[in-house]
Amino acid sequence: MIDLKPLLSPRSVAVIGASPDVGSLRGRIVRVLNCHDFNGKIYPVSRSHKNIFGEPAFSSILDVPETVELAVLIIPAEYVLRTLEDCNKAGVKAALILSSGFAEDSSSAGNDLQAQLSEFANKSGMIISGPNSEGFVNTKNKLCPTFSPTVDGENIDLTPSWEVKARVAAIAQSGGMGFAFFDRARPKYLPFSYIITTGNEACIESLDYVEYLIEKNEADVFLLFMEDVKTPSKLLRVAKKALVAGKPIILTKIGRSDAGARAAASHTASLAGSYTAYKTVFDEYGIIEGEDIEEMVDIASGFIYFGDRLPEGKRVGIFTASGGGGGWMADSCGVHGLDVPILDAKTRKEIDQYLPSYGTSQNPVDGTAGVVREVGYANISRMIASADNVDTVITIASTRVPHKLVEEENLLAELSKETKKPVMIWSYTLPHDESSRTLAASGLPLFTNVRNCTRTISLMQQYKEKKKNYLNGKIKATADLDGRSNLEEAIRKESLNITEFRSMELLNQYGISVNRGILAKDAGSVVTAAKKLGGPVALKIQSAEIPHKSSAGGVKLNLIGEQEIINGFNAIIKNIATNSPKAKIDGVLVQKMVEPGLEIILGITNKDGFGPILMVGFGGTSVETSGDVAFALCPVTPERCESLLGKLRGNILLDKNKYDLRPLFSLMTNLSNFAMSMQKLISEIDLNPVIMHSAGNGISVVDALMVKFDKSMENRS
Repeated sequence: MIDLKPLLSPRSVAVIGASPDVGSLRGRIVRVLNCHDFNGKIYPVSRSHKNIFGEPAFSSILDVPETVELAVLIIPAEYVLRTLEDCNKAGVKAALILSSGFAEDSSSAGNDLQAQLSEFANKSGMIISGPNSEGFVNTKNKLCPTFSPTVDGENIDLTPSWEVKARVAAIAQSGGMGFAFFDRARPKYLPFSYIITTGNEACIESLDYVEYLIEKNEADVFLLFMEDVKTPSKLLRVAKKALVAGKPIILTKIGRSDAGARAAASHTASLAGSYTAYKTVFDEYGIIEGEDIEEMVDIASGFIYFGDRLPEGKRVGIFTASGGGGGWMADSCGVHGLDVPILDAKTRKEIDQYLPSYGTSQNPVDGTAGVVREVGYANISRMIASADNVDTVITIASTRVPHKLVEEENLLAELSKETKKPVMIWSYTLPHDESSRTLAASGLPLFTNVRNCTRTISLMQQYKEKKKNYLNGKIKATADLDGRSNLEEAIRKESLNITEFRSMELLNQYGISVNRGILAKDAGSVVTAAKKLGGPVALKIQSAEIPHKSSAGGVKLNLIGEQEIINGFNAIIKNIATNSPKAKIDGVLVQKMVEPGLEIILGITNKDGFGPILMVGFGGTSVETSGDVAFALCPVTPERCESLLGKLRGNILLDKNKYDLRPLFSLMTNLSNFAMSMQKLISEIDLNPVIMHSAGNGISVVDALMVKFDKSMENRS
């Protein structure tokens, strides 16, 4: 972990490139620093001005009378390195580079400057944030080295005036998006500890900040805007830490589409990674993806106020004075997998004494404005929360007029403090600022979007399950690796594309049962092999240069009798001579045909730096068009395998009474262990198809392909 204290919590700051012109970014950053009550010293450094906002300016960092911890650079890119060298001489521990003109401009000069910046940081040990950053805010210290207009003004409160029990940190590669989280959350009085924008991340990555804040317990919920991950292993490490600590990461990752990938590359000199790999990591460690800023802020608010009391289950109790609002909310609960059960008899009896004859206590509890006036939101919410068959309460209110909420502030605060179940407030009218302030001070999250409210509840419940399952089910590869060195040596001798025959042999050597077959060189040996195997056979061309055998005309199936087998062999040889005349042929694989069944594909991808990822889906030649697949990080347990199959759209086909699922789970776990053992050598594996037979008859692996890393990749980190 990088110690970021000199950067994020310095006792003194120098602004290099400072100006008195508030119309420029150089002047605005000094004004923003000064308009918040930072308890340290701020030194303007300028070659053009002797005095800036009433404070003496120094022509060089070397002239500042004390050792400065943080230097903020807002100068032309070509002067940055020279200035950093002066900072190093002056004992500066950290630098924040707001200057642009580095790798983000896609020029060789910009790339060279950024490379030199990284090299300087490595040699000097200086902590360097940016370049091309919009700065950051440390709300506790009231330190704002940024030119963002969201914190430009003395009347802008960085934190709520009341004591908070949890805090949000917003971290973004995009400066505008980072401060947008803060700006959108301000009307909700959501408490932030940091807003950090990371720019090009030449030296420090977003995940370094997340890791530091987790370790120092300076944030409880993270809002991230990510364009790329420069060090995939760091994402795995930090995601684990966050999940174990119960500090949810809520993020958006651009680059999911081709256009998004282009935007990522051009905006911060980042290349968008494989979204499938990212998605798999996110799912593995409970990282929550948001679709827009408002939704992410709303999700964060749920965790901020009730992260210590996550829903035990999916059952929701709803109170409303608007029948239409209650029905709308109940429908949204259903969309997000939540249940709205009829409340238990004891709870209904307690509520019924306060309802008019035309009200109902079933669920949603449909009261009236009179019930709100006489009983109050807090008391009704408390009654619903007492139900044995409710895990979360949603109270629907009109918060346009604040007086009722203000009147109940103490009762609402007691409810928030004492309840063991989350209580969410949805307002169907736009909230008055005093309503928002009252609810936030009471410790209750306020939503103005139906979908965001129910999705937040669903995500909180899923997060609780994800954390519990992770802590209970941390696993390691369990296969016997005594013969690993021999297997590694065998793989190293193979071609880049390992043929089906050799792939089957290697899997068998590892202990994975496959339909191996016999490799034959000519028509006579093909016939001999077929007789030895018995029954109908398949013939498949074997060449490292022909990974897709069927499309090259290199496969014949269900061949019976000597003449049919010879004709099939001759046809394959003729097709290959036409379609792949230069391919080096190892021979023809003769396999015994297996009984038909449900076709499954199993695969391994190991290309994105996250380690091997297991894929499962419905197999055959149409797998790429159907796209019905699911992914998980390796290794996997049988329980994880079962949950993966449940994610497939066609999972209804996997009837336990019709097919053997346990052998499939065993194959999935063994394949994932094999991939973990050989992850330095193997980049891809396809087992397609794997045939699932009728109950009691197991499964058959009838085709396989492996692809190695080239030698330059074997020793990659």
